[in-house]
Amino acid sequence: MGKYILLCIAILLPLLSGLLCYYIKKPAGRKIITGITAITMFCVAGEFTALLLKSGGKLVISMEGMPFDIGWLIKLFDIALMAYIAYIGVTLKKPLIVLLTLLQFIPFTIFEIIMVPVEPENAFVIDYLSLIMILLISVIGPIITIFATGYMKEHEHHLGLKASRQPRFFLILYVFLGAMNAMVMTDNLSWMYLFWEVTTLCSFLLISHDGNAQAVKNAVRALWINLLGGIAFLSAIIVIYQNIGTLSISEISSAPHAAGMSGLLPLGLALLCFAGFTKSAMFPFQSWLLGAMVAPTPVSALLHSSTMVKAGVYLIIRMAPAYNGTMLGNVVAVAGGFTFAVASAIAISQRNGKRVLAYSTISNLGLIICCTGLGTNAALGAAMLLMIFHAVSKALLFLCIGTIEQGIGSRDIEDMQGLMKKMPFTTVITVIGMVSMMLPPFGVLMTKWLAIEAAVGQPMVLVTIILGSAFTVAFWAKWIGIILTMSYKPKLYKEELSFSVRSSLIVLVSGVLAASMGIMPIYNRFVKPQLALFNVDSSTALTGNQGGLWVHNSDNLIVGGFDSIVLFLVIFAIMTIIPYLLHRTRPEDVKPPYLCGENTEDRRGIEFTSPGDKIDNVVVHNYYMSGVFGEEKMTLWANFAAVAIILIMFGVII
Repeated sequence: MGKYILLCIAILLPLLSGLLCYYIKKPAGRKIITGITAITMFCVAGEFTALLLKSGGKLVISMEGMPFDIGWLIKLFDIALMAYIAYIGVTLKKPLIVLLTLLQFIPFTIFEIIMVPVEPENAFVIDYLSLIMILLISVIGPIITIFATGYMKEHEHHLGLKASRQPRFFLILYVFLGAMNAMVMTDNLSWMYLFWEVTTLCSFLLISHDGNAQAVKNAVRALWINLLGGIAFLSAIIVIYQNIGTLSISEISSAPHAAGMSGLLPLGLALLCFAGFTKSAMFPFQSWLLGAMVAPTPVSALLHSSTMVKAGVYLIIRMAPAYNGTMLGNVVAVAGGFTFAVASAIAISQRNGKRVLAYSTISNLGLIICCTGLGTNAALGAAMLLMIFHAVSKALLFLCIGTIEQGIGSRDIEDMQGLMKKMPFTTVITVIGMVSMMLPPFGVLMTKWLAIEAAVGQPMVLVTIILGSAFTVAFWAKWIGIILTMSYKPKLYKEELSFSVRSSLIVLVSGVLAASMGIMPIYNRFVKPQLALFNVDSSTALTGNQGGLWVHNSDNLIVGGFDSIVLFLVIFAIMTIIPYLLHRTRPEDVKPPYLCGENTEDRRGIEFTSPGDKIDNVVVHNYYMSGVFGEEKMTLWANFAAVAIILIMFGVII
């Protein structure tokens, strides 16, 4: 299959599928469309992988010879998009949205229509970093759409809707996926800006999908914050083009420019980093992603795993060679590390399961950006690996929390006590997802390990990574403990799930296990070649051999790393032995705890007879330490500190 055909399918097939879902109103038809689309997108991602490996690591696609000028078509789409966003602002009576749109429209018109910059020769350039994103978008995204076919029916039932909004919902989901694929493949910074803004609009439409006041309020916040990033992106385009005379992303990010960092290039790169901060919900822009939790679970899963927030870290990683080893890189590392530590700390105080996942996402995105700012081969390798592992695990966890919410009617972690008996299938998969975020030998912890080793030379950044990692263990361990709390009642309930929900969870949990077991081949096949293309000078380097990943210093001596195969064998042995020992435990060997009163004889649950012969239930709950880590305690000063870091970033450059 030719690269031009693959390109068209990757971008246009989601749009076609969305239109079919919009006009075919029957749920059975949507299920068929989502299934066929998923299989096709899986195949396209596989074909891109095979083609890139054969081509030596770079696919170049030119649009020359087309019967019409695609560049002008892109500009018309840009103008139409701005007009529609301004219309939204007028309709909702939000002058800020209209103002931010005008602040984009005026310079865009002057630059693109009047000045008419020279377009890059190659419209699309696909390397290993692009391929990683294509795989995340085209594999995880379709799985989420399959999950949505079962989830949205129940979701709308709970809302009590008379007329289904699913046709519109699936249309926007698929447009989102197509725009993301186009964004990570284009080599034209101006074209990337269009697709960047399409994701902004799609996120607004998806967050506001339920149509209630809270959904619209949070969607508006997401829109204006990301429009702010769009202004920074457009400003960066103008500044960079005026300085080096190109819109080619590969040329802008190439190492020769980094050596000079002359003129206004550093300012342009800083503006792109700022745009990435807004899209990836770094402090102080985290509120839009937290507010997005009001959206249906498939939206949360999509935003947090393979699309919206990953667009921001993709842009920052893509430009990493241009600011490697500079003061800008150092400040980016500090900003990312700060977000990682603070978001992890605030997550400890949260009882709402979706907000815990949201803060976890913000913290991990901060760590990815921190590693990118550090800029060594080991750090950039850790950033790209974490981008992969986080996407798979977080997609799984969001689908799990959505399933749990529909099962028990609550997102409150305290209401999930004894979940193992009520929803055993979902609970087991949820625990695996949580463990994959905090314990060896899963990939997320391994990348945090690499990040700590890469940050040894920068004590301030090192402290934030260590603190953030410790806080991460705290909030995941608390959650796992509460859902595994078991009563004495031995019988498990049979959990009823639709095929689309059950199959999506099985595929994603299999992906979590497979990705972690395959960390060495993933590094060698996808990450290591990209590091070679980046051509970043580094005092440390990563190698994948002998069953693990190893950090080498400038003398090629191993100074860190881990043996993933041995770790997996040890964990597998533990996971096998513990259930076996528990199965052999006799009921008479289980001694009931003393509960400040006589235990009930029938052992229906964790109950006891209190004074007055009253049967009371034992109440077990976590400590949330809201007096220390609460949002109201930390958010204000954290936002001030984050603003100060951003001001320092621009101040240092200027």
